[in-house]
Amino acid sequence: MTVEGKENVTRDIVITGVALLLQGLTSYYFSSKCCESSSLSNDGSVDAALSKSMEPDPSTPFESFGFGLNVEVDFMWIDRINEGAGSAAYSSEPRLCLKPMGEIRLHPAATVLNYGQSLFEGMKAFRRVDGSIALFRPERNASRIKSGAARLLIPPIPENVFVKACNDLVRANAKWVPPYGKGALYLRPLLFGSGAALGVKPSTQYTFCIYCSPVGDYFKKGSDPKPIRLQAIEDYSRAAPGGVGSVKAAGNYAPCFKVQKEVKERGYDEALFLSVLGNGVIEEAGASNFFAVFPDNSIMTPSLGTILPGITRESVIELARNRFGCTVYERQLTLDDLKDASEAFCCGTGASITAVGSVNIASTEESIIFGEDGTTMGPLTKSIKESLLAIQMGTNAESNYSNWIHRIE
Repeated sequence: MTVEGKENVTRDIVITGVALLLQGLTSYYFSSKCCESSSLSNDGSVDAALSKSMEPDPSTPFESFGFGLNVEVDFMWIDRINEGAGSAAYSSEPRLCLKPMGEIRLHPAATVLNYGQSLFEGMKAFRRVDGSIALFRPERNASRIKSGAARLLIPPIPENVFVKACNDLVRANAKWVPPYGKGALYLRPLLFGSGAALGVKPSTQYTFCIYCSPVGDYFKKGSDPKPIRLQAIEDYSRAAPGGVGSVKAAGNYAPCFKVQKEVKERGYDEALFLSVLGNGVIEEAGASNFFAVFPDNSIMTPSLGTILPGITRESVIELARNRFGCTVYERQLTLDDLKDASEAFCCGTGASITAVGSVNIASTEESIIFGEDGTTMGPLTKSIKESLLAIQMGTNAESNYSNWIHRIE
């Protein structure tokens, strides 16, 4: 081979090598920094997505939806920071973080997969009576995930960044917010260790992701939902003092699947979890906070410590005290206490306020019935639920709770 030929071969090898290197770097960037999608949307612009009509999609049967992934929305929010970068590294820029809804890549050694370093939140965006869209108390979710991040040694997301990310995601997916009275857009913010490492230690990288889906009722029972039936389980505990029951850690939920499945197979809607301390002390109803109403217009709900500080729980307590004149006790609540209760309900972002008709005690098969026959929502439960929905949906002109509403701009 001539000298010129050798030079040509060498040049071709170098060009091929550079091309492969660039291809590899590009692939790595899109897979590790964000997601696999390379185009943003049909119109190719985040700015366009944020300025599109906020009207609901007319062809989507929102009224038929239960609580689940009913359709695939257009966008998700995803951001990653490296170990040591600190909270200031989280971005609030939609041009960097709004991505087409789809899969994300994780190394099999990612901390979230091996050691469960992960938190999540649950939120809803509502289409209100005037056609506007609003989030309900998103700053409280921001505060809660910040507290959880400190517990799991994850760099906390600044509260203003968290709220803006939720705002921009809802705005980009506005057509998937159901019409007034036909559901809500459920948001699921995630914060987890996505770095690869074998050792048992905090992650080297963290991912903040939010996805969403239009949803209907959590306990879907037709157009006239009846109170749900709970079964109290005494031989299983979901949390313990000193643990992470008060944190919305992902690892708190999978261990509940087995007992929830067994309870539903026995004909009940959800499990009522009791304290590890025994004596029939109540903690939570599935993933929801539990309340009991008594004939003297008092309400009892389990005190915080091993249970989640729910945003709906906090709102119910404030409404019960300030609007309905109830005495609300946050203290130990037992199965024996329920025998004197006239009503019961559970609440949460997914469940909203759901009446409880009865509690069956698995170990004795004794059932505690609320109301005459456990098939009708109690009057105070109904009033609190209607009051909360009126604030969320904008059908109440009272301004005392206007700070609970974050309008999507």
